[in-house]
Amino acid sequence: MSHYQPPSSPLPPGQQPQWGQQSSQPLSQQGYPQQSYQQPQWQGLPQYSQPGAFQQPKKRRHWPWILASIAVMAFLVGAVSTFSVGAISTFSGNYHTSTTLDTTQTTQPARQNTQVSTQPSAKPTQKPQPIFANFGDGIFQVGKDIQPGIYRTHVGSSNCYYARLKGFSGSLDDILANDNTDAPAIVTIKSSDKGFESQNCGTWTKDLSQITTGKTSFGDGMFLIGTDITPGTYRDTGGDNCYYARLSGFSGDISDILANNNVSAPTIVTISSSDKGFKSQGCGTWKKI
Repeated sequence: MSHYQPPSSPLPPGQQPQWGQQSSQPLSQQGYPQQSYQQPQWQGLPQYSQPGAFQQPKKRRHWPWILASIAVMAFLVGAVSTFSVGAISTFSGNYHTSTTLDTTQTTQPARQNTQVSTQPSAKPTQKPQPIFANFGDGIFQVGKDIQPGIYRTHVGSSNCYYARLKGFSGSLDDILANDNTDAPAIVTIKSSDKGFESQNCGTWTKDLSQITTGKTSFGDGMFLIGTDITPGTYRDTGGDNCYYARLSGFSGDISDILANNNVSAPTIVTISSSDKGFKSQGCGTWKKI
């Protein structure tokens, strides 16, 4: 492209340059350099690919990163939950020591502890009371009505009379042994006896448990050594027509008497541990010394 150049010689005074007038002469004749115009040479059109061969840019795959992020978050949440549950479980210490148990297991014992039992407490089983053979007043046939053995009355009865019998004729010959007492009594009925008679004596029983309140003091009656009284030396308070006897048995036979005495003043007696029984009548109160 050509550029405008001013004329090399100045214009005469008073003459203005003429702008916008076209000259019929070529520019070369007016002092301007003439330059030749060259047609641009095209090297050919740019090569483009066919429409069918157009390839879209590949999309970036974002899902592997999303899955990795989810896995990391799940791992962190699980770690935090395990640590929290483990810390609570370890701190409690009363229910579980494992740090991997879930919260439903750790809260279960607490719900069980808050339940109030409505079941009535079981009462201790009482041992059945033994049943002892017993009988009252009357005449009885031994082996049929009553069985042989040692019997006693637990309380005294006024005008009590009892007798071991070898027959039922009513004669004195049928009496093996007998006694009259107002105090508790003990008798041994042998298997060879035919019968037994009791009048005003209350209840006879095979219950040979203690009848005294203490084993070192007693009054009138017949007593078992070791059960009712302990062996030792005793003194009585005395009384009119006092009778006492150390016994080896309770058949009422004379052979059962180890030693006896009748006194009307206070006395002293030593009861041996080998004695089976002791009988006192009208002697007041005996006390161990």
